[in-house]
Amino acid sequence: MLKQFLPVFAVNRLNLLKKLQRIEGDFGVLATFVESDNFLTLLRSQGKPYFIDSGVFEDKGKPWYCQIECTFVNDRWVRELKLADRQQLQHKLKTFFDRCDRFSPDYVFAPDVFGEPLISLHLAQIAWEEYSSKPRPYCLIGVVQMGEALYNWQNPSSPQVSTVLPHYHLPKSFLTALISEYRNIGFQRIALGGLLKPESTMPMGLKFGLSSQELDDLLTWSRPDFVLGGLALTRLEVLRKHQVWADSTNWLWWDARYDRQRFGDRDALQEIFTPLNSANFRNNSYELT
Repeated sequence: MLKQFLPVFAVNRLNLLKKLQRIEGDFGVLATFVESDNFLTLLRSQGKPYFIDSGVFEDKGKPWYCQIECTFVNDRWVRELKLADRQQLQHKLKTFFDRCDRFSPDYVFAPDVFGEPLISLHLAQIAWEEYSSKPRPYCLIGVVQMGEALYNWQNPSSPQVSTVLPHYHLPKSFLTALISEYRNIGFQRIALGGLLKPESTMPMGLKFGLSSQELDDLLTWSRPDFVLGGLALTRLEVLRKHQVWADSTNWLWWDARYDRQRFGDRDALQEIFTPLNSANFRNNSYELT
């Protein structure tokens, strides 16, 4: 696919897919690999760019990338979650890719860990090796965890003696080097992840953490292909300017049932394809972020 703006809609139920089928415009569809075989097959038949994700926000008590280790300390056994060894991770990723292979998506997001940029890089390296072990019918997208560095950067005044990794004075220098590592692994397409923040007032409990200007600055130097969770009417101008793909996490499925005064006479889904200079877009875009 040529580099151009593309809205991508995540779906996990048939009624949501039916809403998408009445939209006029070019868009992609996204689902997690844990959806049913029938649903994933149905999405493939839609004739739209088709993305599959591992479901990074799944809370399973024991994360897939961890293993339980038991040690005998002070006369008792202690159970501790630690990063799984390479062999276990390879097995998990093989299972993931084997399932993706069955549904012939166009793109698959490499599994990552929300808020863990270096663990995600480690997993991306193993994922790329497994992905490259045989021909696959899709492109693997590397997911760079950006939010932890952008939102929670703590910079000591000078490098610590015990520092193993190179010392970075600013988030940008660290993230630039991180993105380069993904490119060096072999990823031709990069997605920016980890940009959502907890927000209790939002339907999914998450909100995109950057302003439009901050996103514009980020896209200028990072030059990704995809912004996870970045799709919103208030950010359309920036996304189109940088010709990136983005999916939505909050406003996509809002309708009159939630707020008839705001949504009773609107089609929020179709508004994403409304020209930026239209009066309706200018009057309403601030409401859906």
